[in-house]
Amino acid sequence: MENQNPFKELVSDATCPPNLKTELVSEIDLIRNAITVIELYVGDLFGIASALVNQPYVTSDKTHPPV
Repeated sequence: MENQNPFKELVSDATCPPNLKTELVSEIDLIRNAITVIELYVGDLFGIASALVNQPYVTSDKTHPPV
């Protein structure tokens, strides 16, 4: 008994119009660019917040050298 590949049923024989293909590619580029800008600002924000939280506790006690 031969196993049928269920993914072969998902492949369509239809063609995509060129204008639709162009619109889809431009929409994907827009989303990618927006995510890049968000990652640039939010990623740095989280990195700065993480660095501030992970700083060693500073005291005025001179007996303990800084780490």
